[in-house]
Order: sequence, then C-alpha cells, then structure tokens
Amino acid sequence: MTRAVNDIGRVAGLSIVMPDEDAVAVRGNPVQGAMSVDAAMSTLLAGTGLSWRFANAGTIHVFRRTRAAEGSADVMLAPIRVARDSNEATSFVAGASGTASKTGTPVLEVPQSVSVIGQRQLETQGARSVTEALRYVPGVNIETYGPDPKGFEWIMLRGFNGQSSSAYLDGLRQIASNYSHFRTDPHQLETIEVLRGPSSALYGQSDAGGVVGKTSKRPVTEPLREAELSYGSFATTQAAIDFGGALTEDKTLSYRLVGVARDGNTQYSYGDGTRMKDDRLMLAPSITWAPSDATSLTVTAQALRDRSGGTAIFFTPTDILVGDPNFSRSEQDQKTLGYEFSHRMDNGWTVRQNLRYGRVDFDLDMIAMIGADATGLTRQARRFSESLDSLAVDTNLLGEFQTGRLSHKLLIGLDHSRSDTDARRWNGTAPSLNPYAPVYGVDVPTPTTVAYDYTEEYRQTGLYVQDEIRLDRFLFTLGGRQDWLSTKTDDHVTGTARDVDLDNFSGRVGVSYLTDSGFVPYLSYSESFLPNPGLGSDGRTFDPTRGQQWELGAKYQPSGTDALLTVALFDITKSNVLTPELGPGGISTGYNIATGEIRSRGIEVEGKASLGSGWDIAANYSYNDVEITEDNAGNVGNRPALVPKSQASLWLNYSFGSGALDGLSLGGGLRHVGTSFGDNGNTIKVDGRTVIDLGASYALSETARLALNVTNLTDKEYFTTCASAYSCYEGDRRMVTAKIAIGF
Repeated sequence: MTRAVNDIGRVAGLSIVMPDEDAVAVRGNPVQGAMSVDAAMSTLLAGTGLSWRFANAGTIHVFRRTRAAEGSADVMLAPIRVARDSNEATSFVAGASGTASKTGTPVLEVPQSVSVIGQRQLETQGARSVTEALRYVPGVNIETYGPDPKGFEWIMLRGFNGQSSSAYLDGLRQIASNYSHFRTDPHQLETIEVLRGPSSALYGQSDAGGVVGKTSKRPVTEPLREAELSYGSFATTQAAIDFGGALTEDKTLSYRLVGVARDGNTQYSYGDGTRMKDDRLMLAPSITWAPSDATSLTVTAQALRDRSGGTAIFFTPTDILVGDPNFSRSEQDQKTLGYEFSHRMDNGWTVRQNLRYGRVDFDLDMIAMIGADATGLTRQARRFSESLDSLAVDTNLLGEFQTGRLSHKLLIGLDHSRSDTDARRWNGTAPSLNPYAPVYGVDVPTPTTVAYDYTEEYRQTGLYVQDEIRLDRFLFTLGGRQDWLSTKTDDHVTGTARDVDLDNFSGRVGVSYLTDSGFVPYLSYSESFLPNPGLGSDGRTFDPTRGQQWELGAKYQPSGTDALLTVALFDITKSNVLTPELGPGGISTGYNIATGEIRSRGIEVEGKASLGSGWDIAANYSYNDVEITEDNAGNVGNRPALVPKSQASLWLNYSFGSGALDGLSLGGGLRHVGTSFGDNGNTIKVDGRTVIDLGASYALSETARLALNVTNLTDKEYFTTCASAYSCYEGDRRMVTAKIAIGF
C-alpha cells in the first residue's frame, strides 16, 4: 500500500499522510493508466476499509473506517507520515508521464527525454507563469524576449522555437495564430511536462524541439478549500482560490473551482515613474459525473481577462522605454469550454474523448523605434486587433492484451483541430523621443494606415497508432501518424487568397531495456513537421519543415528511492528551413525557398531526488551545439539567434522534520544561461548570466502555510536578446513575493 500511495503522490505532486501501521500493511487494488487523482485514490482504496480526503490542495489524508455505536463513521487515527519525508513534503520526482505516450507510461520506461514538474516543485520555486516553471528544466531556454508583459510564453526547446507550436493543455493543442495565443495560469495546473525532441507521431504539427504538456486540476470528491493571498515587488497583489468536493451523497457528482485575481505591475517603468501594468482575472470551474468506476465525464471551462502595458522595448544606450504610457497597452479576453470522457468497457478496452472550444480576443497598441536622427528616436505607432476561434477534439481507444510472449499496450486515435482567425494591423506616426531627456504622456494619433487585414481558416486531422510492446526485459515503442492539413488565407488588402493543402506521415521508434536495478538504457528515432508560411516566387506554397532525431540515453531510478537520473545524447536535423532565393549572379530575388537546414546536437543531464532526510534536489546541465548547415544568406556555420550553447541549474531544498524548526522549508537555486546571439549572422552577441533564486515556507498548521520567494536575488541586470545594438530586451529583475495559504 505504501509504495502505491507514494507513486500516486509522485505523479500528482501531492503529499500522502497515512494512518497507523496496520493500515499501511493493507493490500490495495491495481491502479493503471491515465486518470485523475480522485479516480486513482478511489480505485486503490476500494474495498480496503480505508478512505481519504484532501487536507489542503497539496496534502491527502488516508484514514480507516470504523464502526461506531450508532452507525458508521469515518475516524481519523493517529497518523504517521510515510510519503517521501517526515515533513509531509511532496516529491520532485514524477512516476509517470501522460504527455510522452498518452498512456501514463512510467517516465523511467519512455524512450525519449521527458521532464515533469509537479505541485511540489511549482510551489517550492514560486512559479508565477508557465515559463517560470520551466527555468529548471534541461534543454529549455525561456524568456528569450524578457518577461513579456503581454503574457506570451517564449520557449526554445533544444534550439528550436516552440512558442506557437508546442503548447498543449490536457492533451489538446492550444492553437495559436499570429498574436493570438491561449494563456494558462499556473494556479490552475497540477503538472507541466516537457517532451523534448520531435513529437509529431503523437501530436501532429510541431517544431523539432518538442512539446509542453500541461494538466489542469480536476474535481475531487473529498472536501478541498484553500485560499491564498500574496504580495510582491512592484506593488503586485494576488488572491487565489482552490475549492472542490462532492455535490451528491454518493459522490457521483463532484466539482473544482480555481480562481485568480491579480492587481499588479511589471518591472518596467517609464521615465515619468509610470509602471507597466500586469492585471489578471481568471476563473476555471469543472464538474465531474462518475456513475461508476468505469465511466466518467468531466466538463471544464475557463475565463481569463488580462490587462497589461504592452510591449517593452528599450533604447539600450540610455536604458529608456521606447513606448508611451498614454498609448502602449495589451488586452486579452479568452474563454474555453470542453469535456473529457472516459469509459472502460467489459473487454478491458478504454475509450476516451477530449474536446475543447476556445476563443481569444486580443488588442495591442505599441510604439516601435524605426530610426534615429539628430532630433531623437523616430517612432511608429502600431495597433493590432485579432480574434481566434478554435476547436480541438481527440478520440482514442486504449487496450492491453497478449500475443504469445508479447504484451501490448495499443493506442489508436483520431484527432481534429480547427481555427478561424481575423487579424488586422494599422500603422501611424508617433512623436519622436529624445533618448537623453525623454518626455512621456504625449498624445499619439490613432494609427489608420492598414498594414494587413486577413482572415485565416486552419484545419488539421490526424490518425495515429502507438503500440508499446514488452518482450522479457525489452520495451519497444512503435508509433506512426498520418496528418491532413489545410489552411486558407484571404488577404482583404490585396483581394488575394492563398490555399495550403498537405499531408504528412510522422514516425517514432524506440526501445528500452528494463533492469532489476532500475537502470534503463534506450535508443529512439522520432520525426516532426511544421508548415512553412508564405509563397515562393512561383506563387506556390512551400513544403513543410521536417525534423528527424536520433536519441541515445539512459535513466536510473534506484529501487526503493525517490530519485531519477537521466542522460541523453541527441542529434536533430531540421530540413526545409526557409532561406533567401538567389537568382542569376547570386542576387536575392526577394523571395524565400525551402532549402535551408539546421542541425542540433548535444547532451542533457537531469537529476531529481526527494530524500527521506528532508532534501529535495533538482539539477541539470545542457550542452546544445546548434548550427546552420544550409543557408543562402551567408550564415552557414553560425549559431541561430536566441540559442545558448550551454545551460545549467541547481535547486536544493531542505525541510525540517523535527525540533523547533519543524515545518520550516528552505531552498535556493542557481541558474546559468550561456552566451547567445541576437541574429543569425552572429553579429550581435548577448552575454550569458548566472542568477540566484531563493524560496522558504513554514507550515503554521496542517492547513496553513507561509511562503517567501525571491527571483534574481542580487538584482543582476542583463539582456535576454538584442534586435540591434540599440534595441534590447531586459531580463528578469529581482522579484520578492510573500504568500499565505489557508485551508478550511
């Protein structure tokens, strides 16, 4: 029972508190496959005489049912702590991955690099956004354009841009187009997973670096009531709630309500003292109907409203913002509605369907620097207005069976996604700005010159099959997917239309060798594809870019420990990259051609452990040699923009389990990002940086906790990238946040 409970806790990032020793010895029921925490715990404890409830958002209490004189009652007996350490601390180490296989395969057995960030790590490191949660993940470079006030998730995976193609929520792609991107607040998430390397065999179109899969919090049948209040640097106040429980006595109906309200500012301020805003309202309700252990239907929704100061662009020599508080702004309103259905049939097969509809409305006013002369900086005002409607649905069938000596876990699925985008931009004049004596709060005329105005229809359908085959100690993963994709773009300025129709097959093959010692070497091959934008000189669309990866690695999880060490060597080639088309005499025609190539090779090392002595450890190192290998712009041999060659991080956390400091947790981390370039020509060098983060928390009681987090302790000043010698993007400055969380 103890090991099964701890495995569930690892996957969900929860602490499990169990009762006295006789209950620990109870034998639970098998738990297998992808399911919610609620379903997993209920399945495990069915018929054992044990029950469970949430003590708070991060802790589950397991207890024995006893017979009282006047009827049945649930009695909490003297608890002993058996989950990972003596302070009810949860684990940094995940047991299984839903993103890497869609089947809940243990991370140890997946023949590809995957990192899972659970609740323990999210709370300990004080992540305020999805990108911040990825700071201590190997092979991932975030905030390439600084802490963007607009809320975009700038993510580079193994040297490739994943900002618009890597985002997934609950197994469904968060479709993006131009400036329209769905946003996810970390407070509504249970886990974040990063599957590195080409992954189109399961997910369809994506770049060669991989995907980021997020899992939402789901309804629970036991009472859950938690409220948080935090205050931080730049006068940022945030309140959050996490409520859940059963709606009926038989617990067939349950709910979860997660919400966030933030009134805040960013680190960016104008010369007149005005700070760029960062306000958010988010509400995410969900309700589950589970008439039996075999069937469940969860309906989910989200509403989000963001208001910020827009784009932060600096004139580097004088360190002043190019925009103006009277004009610069960013506003996003989004809403989603969907469901997750699962039914296990009598023959052991399970059918699942996930569906989500979403809409984004985005407006942006910004001022860009387009030149400089004796009078100051020449600026241009730009107004963007966009809307995006999207629908994504994934239906699959999962079954396990034997054929002779072979054990199969077979997944067959069909998914479809579509979106309709309406995008417009206008340009206009803006008053010049003296960079040495800037004057803000000026009138900026509303831009009226149409730069673009178009609508776009996107449709993608994919049929995929994956078989995880066990033969003695070998686990073979075989997968393939056929995609059919079409887009239609109507340009309302020129009156022209562009249609793209393509189909693509993506494969994945891997083998892992499972040993009794917990050492698992593996070898895999995987593919990806991503459509190229635009038209060539012949008026035709381009072939999509394609990624091919070979990965050789090993994972080690010592038996009986809460630790996982992974090492991976990878070699990725991305072909059909757009590069300038050359005409007679080697002169550019002004068009592109899909003949470029980028190669990414490297090594990644990641170690995580939650030790019984009270220590939590997360360490990683990445060496990523990315090179432009084919190009018509004279960049062959150069490193692509935004890509550092080396990265490393280390986080140590200690939780006191006894004495006067019982309940206190102290942690700190180092993050290093190497040098990079702001352009493919490698003429704009961006220095690397090393920053320090701190985290501390104190459990006032089982249901109340204080926390303090500090990002960039020394307030190191650095730039994440530069578009030119005069225009750079500032990195995160020191941010201090204090929080109190109370369960009731």
